[in-house]
Amino acid sequence: MDNINDALDIAKKELRRCYGKQGIYAGLNHFKDYWARDSMFACFGALELKDYDIVKKNLSLLIENRSRHGQIPLRVGRTVFEILLSMAKLRNENIRRPLYTFDFNNKHPADQNSLLIIAAYNYAKKTKDKGFCRKTLSALEKIMLWNLKQDKDKDLLVEEKELCSWADSVRKKGKVLYTNVCHCYALKCMAEIFSICKLTAKSRHYKEMHNKVRDKINELFWAGEHYLDWIDNNDNQYNYFSSDGNFLAVLWDIADSEKARHIEEAAHIFDIEDIPSQCVHPPYPKKIISLQTRMIGLGDYHNGLSWLWLGCINALAKHKVGRKKEAVLLLKDMAELMIEHKGVYEVYENTGKPVKRLIYRSEQPFAWSAGMFIYAVKKIMKI
Repeated sequence: MDNINDALDIAKKELRRCYGKQGIYAGLNHFKDYWARDSMFACFGALELKDYDIVKKNLSLLIENRSRHGQIPLRVGRTVFEILLSMAKLRNENIRRPLYTFDFNNKHPADQNSLLIIAAYNYAKKTKDKGFCRKTLSALEKIMLWNLKQDKDKDLLVEEKELCSWADSVRKKGKVLYTNVCHCYALKCMAEIFSICKLTAKSRHYKEMHNKVRDKINELFWAGEHYLDWIDNNDNQYNYFSSDGNFLAVLWDIADSEKARHIEEAAHIFDIEDIPSQCVHPPYPKKIISLQTRMIGLGDYHNGLSWLWLGCINALAKHKVGRKKEAVLLLKDMAELMIEHKGVYEVYENTGKPVKRLIYRSEQPFAWSAGMFIYAVKKIMKI
């Protein structure tokens, strides 16, 4: 228990180090921008710390910078070229603008709108700030409508192009489990936001949509012991165990209790929670890993290396299915890493050491993992 408390103190400091004037930075080195995905997960921890103002700033920044189509930016920040100019002191590093596509492929990410709605609901629930809900309601619905427009074949599920998920080094495309789990839960959160605003018909509409999407995910993705990783546009199924979508499906009640138990048993059999949780089992073949990632020596970035945030949602999923002892042990394992290396790092080698390679070093502090560790400890340990 002592090591968890010590690590919690580290996570609090690391997260708060990432607070900027307008929101939460993903990190303070190569990720010192307002990344939507990273900051939305970091908000889970910030809300547990009652740092409500920074969460509201972060939400407002992203909502205000939505595109005319309703897309939340991938980040409010700089391109890779602009970052290099900043490092060379040829550009002011404080100049940031909304960026809607990935630097290297000009494609739109697929999960950020869902995460914004989820974070907005969590903020409203935690703070009882009904005024924020009413003020942003129209914008939030437009953000949700952008999601719905990504359902190209009208089967209720979101389709995406390759390299558009958080695991943006893997050539997944079509219907991706993680993205659709986020979308499904966002529909539920949208229903709750309308309920807070006492708009019953709208709330019922989004609740019904959530139920239909949840049923569709279970119909198409369930593979017997866990969910499929993705289904491409030709209906080819890719039966990998992806930690992200499976654990979030448990956490957000998309998997029923029986499926949730199967998922946690599969994670144990596959040893997916090793140091502290890997992305996938079995490993992806090299041919579906992006060339750019392999060229810089990070072909295992989402394909063998370990992530604290995945360990956190695994611990929360274990706790939810009644495996509290295992959940606490996983928290202790992550706490030991944080204490040993005196911080919260982005990604770890199989030895437990933060990644430190010729070209790339693991970001530290890393707001996403710090926030999720705080959230997991608060929910599991009740402290």
